Amino acid sequence: MAYMSNLLTHDRWAVVRVTGTADDRRMPALRAQLDEAVDGHPRVAVDLSGCRLTGTRWMSVLLEAGRRAHDRGHLFAVVSPRPHAARLCLPVLARGGRLLLCEHTEQLPKLEHAGRY
Repeated sequence: MAYMSNLLTHDRWAVVRVTGTADDRRMPALRAQLDEAVDGHPRVAVDLSGCRLTGTRWMSVLLEAGRRAHDRGHLFAVVSPRPHAARLCLPVLARGGRLLLCEHTEQLPKLEHAGRY
C-alpha cells in the first residue's frame, strides 16, 4: 500500500514523501496531492526513496506535475528514483529542464534569490 505523507519542508522545498508500493490504482491520489502541492508552493519535490513503483501511470503523473509546475514558473524535483525508474524517466523527465532529478533531498538546490520564489 502506498502512503503519501503530508508535505514536509526541506530548505524551502515542499516535499511529498511516498512510501510503500505506488501502483496504478494509487496514482489518482498521488496526482491530486502533487497538484495541490504545485499550486501552493513554488518548489515541490516528490521523494520516491521509500516506495516501490509498479505499473506505468506514475511516469505520466510525474510528467504532468512537472509540466504544471513549469507552467506556473515553479520548480519540481524527483528525489531518489529507483534505478529502473531513473533509467526510464531520466531522458523524458529531464527534457526541457522541467524538473530536477536528485539522489536525496540534500541535493535539492538552495536558492539564494528568495524574492523570485
